Amino acid sequence: MTLETRTKSQPVIRDGKSRISTPKSPSSDSQFVAARTRHKKSAEIAETKARRVRTGCLTCRERHLKCDEALGRCLNCRKSDRVCRRGVRLNFIDIQTVAPPHLIARPHGTNVTFRDDSRFIASEYVGGFERYPPPQSENPVVDSIQAPHEAFEMDPDTLNHLFQSVAHSFDPTGFEVSHVGADLIGGAEHWPSTHLTSGDELLPHALSKFAQKLSMRQVDHAPLADAEQVFLLQVFVEKVGIWMDCMDEMKHFTHILPYHAVDEPMLQNALFACGAKHLALVNASYGEEKGRHFYDSATQDILNAVHDPTRDSVLCATTALVLGIYETMSPRSTCPMNHIAGSRALIRECGWTAKTHGLGGACFWTSVCMELLICLRHNWAVSWNPDTWDVNMDMDHMHNAEQVWLHRMLYICSKIANFRLSVRQLSGADGHAIHTSGLFQEWNLYNSWCDQWAKFVPRSMIPLGYLQPWQNNSKSAFPTVWLISGHAVIARLFYHTARILLAKSHPLGSELHAEMRNMQQTHAYDLCGIVSQVKDRGAVYISVHCLAIAAECLDAREAQDEALGIFDTVTDNEMTWCIDPIKEKLKQTWGWPAPQPHTVSPEQIHNNYSDLDPLLSTKSHDLAGGVVNPLLVAADFALDNHPYQGSYVAPHHAIDHYHYGGYLM
Repeated sequence: MTLETRTKSQPVIRDGKSRISTPKSPSSDSQFVAARTRHKKSAEIAETKARRVRTGCLTCRERHLKCDEALGRCLNCRKSDRVCRRGVRLNFIDIQTVAPPHLIARPHGTNVTFRDDSRFIASEYVGGFERYPPPQSENPVVDSIQAPHEAFEMDPDTLNHLFQSVAHSFDPTGFEVSHVGADLIGGAEHWPSTHLTSGDELLPHALSKFAQKLSMRQVDHAPLADAEQVFLLQVFVEKVGIWMDCMDEMKHFTHILPYHAVDEPMLQNALFACGAKHLALVNASYGEEKGRHFYDSATQDILNAVHDPTRDSVLCATTALVLGIYETMSPRSTCPMNHIAGSRALIRECGWTAKTHGLGGACFWTSVCMELLICLRHNWAVSWNPDTWDVNMDMDHMHNAEQVWLHRMLYICSKIANFRLSVRQLSGADGHAIHTSGLFQEWNLYNSWCDQWAKFVPRSMIPLGYLQPWQNNSKSAFPTVWLISGHAVIARLFYHTARILLAKSHPLGSELHAEMRNMQQTHAYDLCGIVSQVKDRGAVYISVHCLAIAAECLDAREAQDEALGIFDTVTDNEMTWCIDPIKEKLKQTWGWPAPQPHTVSPEQIHNNYSDLDPLLSTKSHDLAGGVVNPLLVAADFALDNHPYQGSYVAPHHAIDHYHYGGYLM
């Protein structure tokens, strides 16, 4: 066969497109298919690979969507009708604090507020806050407020206009005079968070020269050069101010106010008076003349101050509170009780509540604690309704601040102190009347508050050690309760006191006598165990009053003898108040035989019992809630029988701006 014949005999293959193709060898066909597959896969990968967005909007980034990077408003934001926010997201680790090269002045009346939380975030880390320089104001309006010698030389109209411009230009929650000022004076939490309409909300602190000095740490005076004054101020700091600061983390009365009192004669004389009064109580040879001299001088100064409508309310309230402490240490027969009620009225005038931080909060809680202890001692109702204190009682929120939990327990204890008087009014009533009165439900509410407090309290406020007497071979009848924090000690004292008061005031106490009696015994023994371990001299005054309530529940003679010994141990002959009346009353409650009678004058009896609390002989007032604290029932300038009669003049800032209506009974 010829070559030409063989070529023609080969089959012809046609594809679907009538295209003639010749057959290929198997090896060449497989290579062609593999190359075509690789090309197809690379093309698919190139088509499916997403292009990374570099300049997308922040709205799409937060929604985890791909932004088309369209300028003005991207497609996603147009579809969902959202605000297309653009900017640069910075990390908080960038703490560069270099000032910008140009600062554009803010137009008058603008509502834009710039808030920098970097300092607060950095303070959550060890050494974070120290890396920042001291805060400085960059706004000329704020600078004018921070310069008291310039601001207070303005006429009233100009000054009022200035504060109105500040109120309109700044959000008070973000406005910071200085880092220290926010803590010392009242902080952002004290100012209303709503939109301001005038500058009156800033007047209580902005017009206070004393508050400005505290906020800016203006201590530019020479040290005291008089030996007696140095000694009296030292006594106040070491003996009196320590228990006034027992609930204040910043220790205003011992670490801050003594420095600023040197420039304020009114406050300085009040501190001297308390120091001299303590010396007279612990050492009879010192005499009462010095303390009385400083007390009279400070009293005259404060009467002149409250007569001035442009007075410094912050300074007046602080001074009146210190003078009220002097009166508490003095028998009523030798010292009129003017400033105890006057300080409470001035605290209300300043608008200080449980939400106030710094000096205002310290004065508020000192006044409240003093009244609560007196009311617990004499079975009175608290004059200032606890529901108007603005205490945060959201105990489900895991707040780790010990001071917050201490304030909550004071609120609970005050509510129970008022509740027990309502129970006494229905004593002897049948069960149906008690249930319909709502007292049983109210008792359960307070009991559940105590349970929640004990459950959610921070770990630092829970005893680190708890040993029964048989566990440590102790001769004591009480357990050993070890608490490290000073706030934990005071909070636990009020906690066990609240439990004891609840057990004593159960509406169905006769039906649950055994259970309530066991509850009293348990918490009374724990409270005595805490007091026996108290080493903090600042907690002695509170310890003595709480111990008196717990000791009444003791049945065993051994425990009663030990409780009397604890009184002498914790006071250590340095107690500013006489404890003998407490011990004598406990012996009568326990049924101990009375000592041999001896002749004493009525004046001696009055003075002995007034040394602890000078309110024993004060006429009480029966109101709907029970016997209200007679000394503070009228401690409000909005009432007709308010303190400082004949001298008080209402301030230029209106009373309505201090929210007086919320504090009235």
